[in-house]
Amino acid sequence: MYLKLEGHIEIVRADGKKLTFGAFNSVEIEIDMFKINSSCKIKLPTSSRLQFNNGKYGQIVQTAKHFARGDKIVVKLGYNGELEKEFTGFISRLNYTTPLEVECEGYEFLLRSPCETKTWTKTTMKEVVQYIIKDTGIVLNDKIPEVNFTRYIIPANMTRLEALQMVKEKYGMTIFFTDNTLYAGLAYTIDHGVVKYRLGWNTIKDDDLKYRNADDVRLRIKAVWIKPDNTKIEAEVGDPKGSLRTLFFYNVSSKSELEKLAKEEIKKYRYSGYEGKITTFLQPFAKPGMKGELSDPKYAERDGTYYITSTKVKADKSGGRRTVEFTIKI
Repeated sequence: MYLKLEGHIEIVRADGKKLTFGAFNSVEIEIDMFKINSSCKIKLPTSSRLQFNNGKYGQIVQTAKHFARGDKIVVKLGYNGELEKEFTGFISRLNYTTPLEVECEGYEFLLRSPCETKTWTKTTMKEVVQYIIKDTGIVLNDKIPEVNFTRYIIPANMTRLEALQMVKEKYGMTIFFTDNTLYAGLAYTIDHGVVKYRLGWNTIKDDDLKYRNADDVRLRIKAVWIKPDNTKIEAEVGDPKGSLRTLFFYNVSSKSELEKLAKEEIKKYRYSGYEGKITTFLQPFAKPGMKGELSDPKYAERDGTYYITSTKVKADKSGGRRTVEFTIKI
């Protein structure tokens, strides 16, 4: 079957006017559930020919003069007319090169404005995040966990994005966007569906995908219990010489329970199975928060389901490629 790479780029200007591009030099997109920021870089011809609603073409114009920083952008890619939405965000920079380079950010772009300082005696993470994103058009995922904060302060001279980053770093939360929906909470709890991979069949490259045995995994976990008054209790379990992971816990009753929870978490990371990355075509579609079902025709015992945490997409005249990263086995 012949597959023709196609793309559709739509830009919505501040005045509401829409511009569409059916051709481009290249597109590169990176999305990672462990980062608030996502990125998209598009290279477009420096000049374009206008097409009117009646299908007739007009004069040739300079592409960069028809949109600006802050304009909304949607990128769809695929084959033979079957396109998937790969990125939604805003233009953050125009680089006047040849071809024209358009740098874009996800909805975190809307959080670069100043955040008013505020102090709560008692609050929740959900309330704090709602305060940070208010009046931006960003919506919260409905699976935000209930985490209590005591004496929480958003300092002065901080942007909304910096305030959100502070929540992420201080409390070890996973915070990322899916289009205009913001998730803040524990990792590996979002379920965006399942994608199936058969190694050597619908994958191009799997050299970066490594199989490991549970007995070979040396791991230690530093468990941090953040109490409602913002004080911390820590416990460390596992192999003293193993690689370190720091995990945050809430609503714990005692240090002994914290240690028990940490030991359960080690089982999640100490598994027999794959870790790493694969490279595919643009189909099948995948994004962070999805589960990847891997099957190995040569070694059926290695089949398993893994959580997708990041994707990188690149499309240009040589074709389209998607790099998918797996972490834990489900």
